Order: sequence, then C-alpha cells, then structure tokens
Amino acid sequence: MNENIQTVCIDEVAGRRIARLSGLSVTGSIDILLRAKREGYPLSIQQAISQMLNRGIRLSPTVINFALLQANEDDSEC
Repeated sequence: MNENIQTVCIDEVAGRRIARLSGLSVTGSIDILLRAKREGYPLSIQQAISQMLNRGIRLSPTVINFALLQANEDDSEC
C-alpha cells in the first residue's frame, strides 16, 4: 500500500479477501500463467499445473479445468 501498488498476486483465499477489502486488484498464479501464454510465451499450462501440484500447491479441480479450458489444453496429465 505504501508503494502505490494497484494489483497483487495472491492465491490464498484470506489474503485475496484482505487485499480486495484494501482496495487492491487481485490476480493469482494461474492468471499470470494464462496471460504469459496469451502473450506468446512458450509454456504448457498443463505442465505448470502438474509441477505446482507436485510441489504441494493445492488447486481446486474447478481452477484446473478452467485454466486448461482457457489455454485450450487437454487435462489428461493433471
């Protein structure tokens, strides 16, 4: 807030709620990955999600399916 940052990247529900209540725009890891893919970075959303899951990051099936749908990727590896 002291740095006049308007958007923050937070994945935790409580942190997102607090950020919104503080007037900040919120994005998450999956949104950043999808933006990178749309901008032409050569990445697989499916592989990125698999790596996140393997490292203990919890993602709901709804978020996973949404991300793969937005990226036009198959969900067979996740």
